[in-house]
Amino acid sequence: MARRLAPLAVLTLAVLTLTACTTQPTPPTPSPAPTIAPLTVEQAKLAALRVADLPKGWDGGVAPDPIPTLRVPITYDPVDCEVLRDPLRDREAPTLSVRGQYFLRRDSPGGDTDATEVIAWWPTSQLPLLQKIAEMLPRCQTLAGTMEGETFHVFARQLPMASLRDGIVLRFGDPADPKLKSGTYTACVVRGGTVLALRGSSETVTTDAAFVRFVTTAVARLDAAVGG
Repeated sequence: MARRLAPLAVLTLAVLTLTACTTQPTPPTPSPAPTIAPLTVEQAKLAALRVADLPKGWDGGVAPDPIPTLRVPITYDPVDCEVLRDPLRDREAPTLSVRGQYFLRRDSPGGDTDATEVIAWWPTSQLPLLQKIAEMLPRCQTLAGTMEGETFHVFARQLPMASLRDGIVLRFGDPADPKLKSGTYTACVVRGGTVLALRGSSETVTTDAAFVRFVTTAVARLDAAVGG
């Protein structure tokens, strides 16, 4: 005569059977990477400064540029500080870029370019570039540069610009020049995969406020062109 299962054994068997038949949950699907809106050459040209945007007396223009670096022929110590002065140097080539070069009209032709702007685009977010600049800034408050065999020292400091989103503005100068009569400025602004890199000379952009106005105008044009 067959033995009857105890009630507890029957319940345990039922639970085990139900568990074995239950469908395992599907692992969550990773979120897709943010879509980076493509940038056309026409948009990039529209994003660049126009002479009409600049103070009276300036001239210049915009053209496609297959090698988007600010082209400062300087080596730095610490070496990683170069990202502050030339944020597009030694990076993977972008899909496209344009360069604007602007200068004050002079009595004689030639002379150095007073302001250079590069609008470059990659199919991935460029916010890590800004993060790297911000991370390096504390290490690069003072740095050494070497150009054509001559070594010099500069300080780097961030200029406040409360209205600026996803960007950084920097001033460089000689630590031995308390009146800051010479130096350079740089700005780096990111919109998705687009980078605006702007550099100016303090010989013509003579005050911090003047360069901030340059940046404000450049960012307004960038946002109008790329929908920032």
